[in-house]
Amino acid sequence: MARINLRKFIAEHYKGGVTARDVIREAVTNSIHAGGTEITVDLRFSDRQAEMFSESSERVVLEGISITDNGEGFTTENLNYFDEICTGHKDHLGGKGVGRLSFLKYAKQVSVRSQLEGELVQFFYTPDFKLSDVNRDAISGRRETVIALSELREQINSQVRNLITSLCDDLRLLVFLKHQGGQSITLTFHHNSGQPFEETFKLVGSDIKTEKEQSFQINSEIFDCYLFKDAPPSKGIVAMLCADELCIEEYTISKRFDSCRYQISVTSKYFNMRSNIERKRLEIPKTDEEVDLASPISRDNLLRRIHEECMAMINAADEGEVDAFKNGNIEKLKRYYPFIDVSSLGGNAALLDADEIVRTYRAQQSRREDQLVDALQHGKAVSWDDVSHLASDDLARFIVHRALVIDSLAKMPSNEAENAIHNAILPKRSDGRDIRENNIWLVDDKFLSYSSVFSDNTLSRIIGEVNQSVERNQNRKPDVAAFFSKDNNNRPNKLVIIEFKKPGADLFDNNKALVQCRLYANELVAKIETVREVFAFSIVDIDDEFYRDMKQTGFKDVFSLSDRVVYNDFVAGSGSGVPLHMYVMPASALIKDAKARNKVFEEVLRFSVEEMMKEAS
Repeated sequence: MARINLRKFIAEHYKGGVTARDVIREAVTNSIHAGGTEITVDLRFSDRQAEMFSESSERVVLEGISITDNGEGFTTENLNYFDEICTGHKDHLGGKGVGRLSFLKYAKQVSVRSQLEGELVQFFYTPDFKLSDVNRDAISGRRETVIALSELREQINSQVRNLITSLCDDLRLLVFLKHQGGQSITLTFHHNSGQPFEETFKLVGSDIKTEKEQSFQINSEIFDCYLFKDAPPSKGIVAMLCADELCIEEYTISKRFDSCRYQISVTSKYFNMRSNIERKRLEIPKTDEEVDLASPISRDNLLRRIHEECMAMINAADEGEVDAFKNGNIEKLKRYYPFIDVSSLGGNAALLDADEIVRTYRAQQSRREDQLVDALQHGKAVSWDDVSHLASDDLARFIVHRALVIDSLAKMPSNEAENAIHNAILPKRSDGRDIRENNIWLVDDKFLSYSSVFSDNTLSRIIGEVNQSVERNQNRKPDVAAFFSKDNNNRPNKLVIIEFKKPGADLFDNNKALVQCRLYANELVAKIETVREVFAFSIVDIDDEFYRDMKQTGFKDVFSLSDRVVYNDFVAGSGSGVPLHMYVMPASALIKDAKARNKVFEEVLRFSVEEMMKEAS
């Protein structure tokens, strides 16, 4: 027999690495194929974690795995197969003959203990394993085989809930079909992780029921579908693409469906022949252009059809859950994405998940924009109607973006609003170049075209100098955002300064904040000689005492929907001076006024969409 360098074979074969999910699935599948009906998976978590986190008993690092079953065990015949790479005795089950090599990839030590009817078989499985390494003792006992993996190579935080539920998803169809064939399996998981998940969890073949079963055909290939349902709080809809009754890939249809969880296992001879040797991927051509005689169905075509068939099964089996979820999504889309014609994006199936619709729409828009830009660059004729529609769609997206920003701010607790507005107007690590990061329009729409000072190197340097000066002279670090516009000679000519004052300050601190804002403006005007006008906004709570004091010092009321907003004119700089217009307002007023302004755009947008839809119909 030709020799094989097993260490090199493993290193080359499992390039992508092996996970706990992979090795447990492999071992449990082998147990089932060996006739096991009682299978136990023990997950042993490290005690070191409990020492590191003395306040908690939770252990998160998986230290060892053992799989126990009552199958036929390591008979002489099975041992001979175990010593051979790429065995063929499980070809009819879809076996590749290399799955056990994943044990060696995942763990430094793999021990096997198999109690047969009158013999105990024990050995350590290593890359240098030989049949002569097996110990045989004439001992009788209950039939049981234990494979234990220790000194695991993957030392990562393991979430036991995700691991166990994923394994149950992988194995559900196999356990269900084996029960239908007379092999009733109970798969039990034990763990000592201390994590918030049952210490003992069971998957019982006799308990697994399908909501519906049906088949569909593409070309001459038959695909069988089995619909399973998990009760809340489980949620989502996922298709499990199975080869030889074992899940190889997951195709998520909806993550947000929250009435329950639907899992649709799809199996076919087409999948059986296309599982890669590691059982991690189906080797299927992506597009119709890539298909051939051996693989006549593309992944794109297949997933589209699976999506349709799965939705049809759920709609036939449920009691209006999907329709209710779908209608809720439609209402959400009408509110936040009124410019999207949802009927053009794939019918009922596409309406299942609002996120998917938005992704699809954005992809469509990007392709259209790219096509138009490419045509213009190459001097080709373009439809100016198409250009106009793209421009109006982009404006609509921006208006909706504004609505989302305002809504998120409005939902903030009052004690967090100041910080949230600060981050919304100019997020950290942003220079304000991106229109969807620079939200200066929250203060006033007339500043929509202004840029952050951090987008200009010279102004950014000046701001840094002023900040250092203010901190040195006033013993405080300025908490301001600054924006500017340019004149015809590309020089800064107007400044906007926004100062944030944390809530809870008294009258003296609030007045000090106003003085500091004016001093800050003075320093900037002195250093930026081309500035001709400054707008300053102090975001601060206004109680009765502070309001009365500002009115006595010349501040005037400005119209606002509910809260007090006051205004006064000053002069910044020396000589003739530069007009400084100062507004003082609480965060709540800024949010409400911005919402009112944007509401006008939203109403126009909805009116336009309704008119377009009427014209289209």
